[in-house]
Amino acid sequence: MNYRAAVYLLALSVFVMATSELVVAGILTMIAGDLQVSVGTAGQLVTVYAAGIALGSPVLLSATARMERRRLLLLSCLLFAVGNGLAFASFHYAMLAASRVVQAVAVGVFTAVALAAGAEMAAPGKQGSAIGIILTGASAALVLGVPLGTLIGEQFGWRFVFLLISVLSIPLLIGIAAIVPRIESKEIASLKAQVAVLRDRRIVSALLTTLFWVMGCQIVFAYISPFLEQVAGLTVSEISAALFVCGVFAVVGSRIGGYGADRWGVFRLLMISLALHAAALLLLPWAATVRIGAFAILAVWIGSAYMTTPVQQYYLVSLAPNMSGLTLGLNNSVLQLGIAVAAGVGGWVVNASSVNHLGWVGALSVAISMLAALYSFSLRNAQRKEQRQAEA
Repeated sequence: MNYRAAVYLLALSVFVMATSELVVAGILTMIAGDLQVSVGTAGQLVTVYAAGIALGSPVLLSATARMERRRLLLLSCLLFAVGNGLAFASFHYAMLAASRVVQAVAVGVFTAVALAAGAEMAAPGKQGSAIGIILTGASAALVLGVPLGTLIGEQFGWRFVFLLISVLSIPLLIGIAAIVPRIESKEIASLKAQVAVLRDRRIVSALLTTLFWVMGCQIVFAYISPFLEQVAGLTVSEISAALFVCGVFAVVGSRIGGYGADRWGVFRLLMISLALHAAALLLLPWAATVRIGAFAILAVWIGSAYMTTPVQQYYLVSLAPNMSGLTLGLNNSVLQLGIAVAAGVGGWVVNASSVNHLGWVGALSVAISMLAALYSFSLRNAQRKEQRQAEA
């Protein structure tokens, strides 16, 4: 079996799905004007989407734990196509919001299963690379999907964006059916086993690593435009260029993270990526006062932040191989929770002081995530030591 073709197909699928999630930011004013709601109300589509992933995905992943993996990928991709079709047909805000929930649940399930399936299909020692390739699809959505989607929305209307995404889902369905092999589920679906996941301190502390890591990143990124405008003095076109740089280095970071997890080990690369992330945020308020410094520090910051993603996913899979779908689903939920909390914390910081302090608060959050990761790895190493002693 050519597993790489299947992995790249899953990466392409994640690219399309991530574009559907992120493109709303580019077409938000179009949606607000057409549906005659305020921009603030239209912005709640992001909140609704995050809630759909956070609350719906773990429930569905648990309910489908014993389902064959390719079938689950096909069903979630089909649900995604239906959700985007509903968005295209939405002439009321409530219907559009409902369609976003359908999309979110489908994406949450598909992404978790795709990552677990990629690791399952990969050759020994290549699991991290497979996860990194799949997650590159999400990173590429920042570089290509969102700008293209926004441009299409401006030319043909925002509804056409969702129609196009729905249509693109059809060849993905065909490809998954033809290329991805059958993968029987190894998930343990009993309620007792599921509760045990949340009783495992290694997994809980790893999830806290995700929470504080994504909060550290999003506390700043949610307000990156006003930060670059006020601190770096960038124009609108220069901010667009800076965001393009962020997207490019998000892709680079994802690939390095996946490759490095296999080559250099999960612990080492996770600590390096988090340390670089914290250092970049700490230096951000000073480095960004000069244009070249702003672009350079953005590259280091986003590159290191996205380097963490595949490493963290791989680590969670290794902690509970028989519950990987559930743990990855929980990780997606925690990630969405972190994004939501970060927006509120960042807003509080800006209102209480200024955008200059965002980087320092973000760095503190990433530092806390490093402590959570150290604790999780210490528990894992202690458990391995006990197992070796018991086998001796």
